[in-house]
Amino acid sequence: MVMLSIAIPTCKQCSVAGAQSARPAVVTSVQGGSNPSASASAADMGELTDQPIRAGDTVHISVFGAPDFSLVSKVSETGDVPYPFVGSIHVAGLDSRSAAELIAAKLTEQQLVVSPHVLVTIDGATNSITVLGEVRMPGIYALTGKRQLSDLIAAAGGLTANTGRVVEISNERSGTSKQYLAWDPTMHNTANYDRALSPGDRILVRSCGIAYVGGHVAKPGAYSLCGSSTITLSELIALAGGTVPMTSEKHTYIIRAQESGARTVQEVNLSKILHAKAADPVVKEDDIIYVSPSPLKSAMNQTAIAALTIVGPLLYVYHP
Repeated sequence: MVMLSIAIPTCKQCSVAGAQSARPAVVTSVQGGSNPSASASAADMGELTDQPIRAGDTVHISVFGAPDFSLVSKVSETGDVPYPFVGSIHVAGLDSRSAAELIAAKLTEQQLVVSPHVLVTIDGATNSITVLGEVRMPGIYALTGKRQLSDLIAAAGGLTANTGRVVEISNERSGTSKQYLAWDPTMHNTANYDRALSPGDRILVRSCGIAYVGGHVAKPGAYSLCGSSTITLSELIALAGGTVPMTSEKHTYIIRAQESGARTVQEVNLSKILHAKAADPVVKEDDIIYVSPSPLKSAMNQTAIAALTIVGPLLYVYHP
């Protein structure tokens, strides 16, 4: 007579948190495993990262030799990933190595896997940075390893000739507000050039600002502010060809827009500025410079023109 021995699982072998399925037997994880392809496939689309894992990232967790504990999951807003027979594991702020060590410790603590070998990778799509604006090749670039702003600018083909002096960085996924970095297109100032970037960052390289010059100048129009780190009023007037006759340099106006949408008007004495007798104000983006005509000089000029119109023929007759 053959006797059969049947092992009945105890309550310790039941699933946690009220799950209906039975808890799996303790697994001995062997690095490489007899059939590692099943567990390793979860990481095929991921990449190792030494950057902090963030909410919204897709993580690939592989436990070699224990495919039941390998999964692909999205990190919740609280920074957690659900894990079978363990519950939620907080991975936000950890890199690939630290997250793998934490999961391995949990598996060992719960006596689910003996000597677990864990690999944690991040979905490459969530580990990228968008570069837009005044670069030669705008696009989405993978962020592998430690990257600085200079690396991404180089990957995007470098700056265009119309690059301005502000770089905007935002990251909607992490909820950070926009940051505005002072930028030197000549690369002389490297303080912000070497700024570290994070996955999901969005870089916008702004174009040059423009100021407008009108009134009694030789070449009224819109002028780029790219030529120097700061452009003063006298320099902008020089770009516009200087003032013309019949100008009231004492009544020159700088019209400037405020963040609220209102405009302020500042009257300056251009004559004193040009003769270094008054401070030379710095022109800002979207400023409007208006150089007024001289009412008295204009009236005298019109009188002279009228007189020449009348006596012109007589002068011609008596001066052959």
